Amino acid sequence: MSDEIRLTQLRRMLAEPFADLQAAAVAIAADPARLARALVAEAAASDDVSSVESARAYIEARLGDLGEAVPGEAGEAVREAVEAALAGWA
Repeated sequence: MSDEIRLTQLRRMLAEPFADLQAAAVAIAADPARLARALVAEAAASDDVSSVESARAYIEARLGDLGEAVPGEAGEAVREAVEAALAGWA
């Protein structure tokens, strides 16, 4: 996936006109739960997601696609927030 596609996706998911991926990464690091909420909402809307396990796999794949736009520690915080949100699905 190209950086331009990553940037476009983050702009859409977070409803913010980031200038570049670095600006998006800073915003994600500042509020990782925001991206987690967007990813959970995206998973919930997906026809490919039919269980907590498939939601988890979907979100992990999306995080992989976003790559370095989700910095290391922020990525872990996003995953923790995702897990908290998915706990409500069970």
